[in-house]
Amino acid sequence: MSPLTLHQPAQGYRFSLDACLLADFAPLDMQSPVIELGTGCGVVALLVARRFPHLRLVGVELQTSLVHMAARNVVENGVADRVEIVQADIRHLPFLFPAGVFGTVVCNPPYRRVGHGRLNAHPEKAIARHELAVTLTQVLEAARHLLRHHGVLVLIYHPSRLAELCVQLDAMRLCPRRMRFVHPAPDAEASMVLVEAVQGGGDALTVMQPLMIAGCGS
Repeated sequence: MSPLTLHQPAQGYRFSLDACLLADFAPLDMQSPVIELGTGCGVVALLVARRFPHLRLVGVELQTSLVHMAARNVVENGVADRVEIVQADIRHLPFLFPAGVFGTVVCNPPYRRVGHGRLNAHPEKAIARHELAVTLTQVLEAARHLLRHHGVLVLIYHPSRLAELCVQLDAMRLCPRRMRFVHPAPDAEASMVLVEAVQGGGDALTVMQPLMIAGCGS
């Protein structure tokens, strides 16, 4: 299998290990079509398309520069027939897509509230890391609208806000089915958490074995 060709900004937002972990966590029975909220340069959509050659995907991105880069990456990796890049605000997706048309929503949402942590001076990085353009509630509202019954939401988030995430998932009738914590060392606190939730599902939650990856601190 040929390697992916990925163009990303030299100074702006650049993808990190989070993207690879999110694409790898996607369930084997992932339902098509798939929509990724906040696709950036398209890396998660491309990795998912590589893992699941039968799937059709849509990558949604707000920032024009990243939209152009993601579209270029899709073409250069030969998946333009299966992956579409759309420029849109996540908050406006209910006006762009009918309810329940997607089988899977994938997302790496910004995990820092405005006013918490240092705000990056570069706009691309700031929007990716802080809730400047979209909040957790708005991401989950969009996912609830987009997913069909028993559709799946797959996301990566910061453990410090896991309690809030679970409360909001419950409010949206998105039931957690799998969860996996990621640690930079066996004796270190988790730095990320991967979550799979089912729209209207009632499956028991499986907490998977922790994943240890050196240098994965967020």
